[in-house]
Amino acid sequence: MTTRLLPTPEAGDLLDLAAQIADRELAPRAAAAEAAGEFPRDAFATLGQAGLLSLPYPEELGGGGQPYEVYLQVLEEVAARWLTVALGMSVHVLSCFPVVAWGSAEQQARWLPRMLGGQTLGAYCLSEPHAGSDAAALTTRAERVDGGYRVTGTKAWITHAGAADFYNLMVRTSDDGSRGISCLLADASTPGLSSAPPERKMGAKASRTAQVLLDGARIPSDRLIGAEGQGFKI
Repeated sequence: MTTRLLPTPEAGDLLDLAAQIADRELAPRAAAAEAAGEFPRDAFATLGQAGLLSLPYPEELGGGGQPYEVYLQVLEEVAARWLTVALGMSVHVLSCFPVVAWGSAEQQARWLPRMLGGQTLGAYCLSEPHAGSDAAALTTRAERVDGGYRVTGTKAWITHAGAADFYNLMVRTSDDGSRGISCLLADASTPGLSSAPPERKMGAKASRTAQVLLDGARIPSDRLIGAEGQGFKI
């Protein structure tokens, strides 16, 4: 038996809900989807409708208002049935963080309901082929142009690349080291934004991992999250 930390009155019910959904909707499909490398996009809509993608975020923004201990234990319940979905869940919830913590009220009202409800799926684009653990060394460049930014570079090892609806891009807007990095929220339909073929992996084969390719991608200025130079802090 696993001893669970239940810091809120709702915690036990949320864990039971996660286990029931995972047993009913995820576990029966996992083996076949992993063998076929089939990405389970619909699983995230199911989890979002159940309120499980918004757990650690404030209620006033549409979140569940739960401590991270509860959210992480929900992830464990999902991972015990299907690792790919738990991995995707953790990446998506991370991808909501910039708008939750740094977005303007207009940005939060515009994007968060669909993000936290699972209608849109996110990707978090920080690492690059030569900038992994040293994130401040990233070189993807966002050049200011009329109405926004022109972004050129390559992001590496991105979960949901090619399947996401939105991409958090950590980009260089100046040469001032870590203080020259900014965060842009790009729509998947952005011209010049594409993904490379998925990586070949030893496990979690239903989870898409690939490079995100940015070839002069034009991103409007209203998709800057926070201020220029705050991307590394975000």
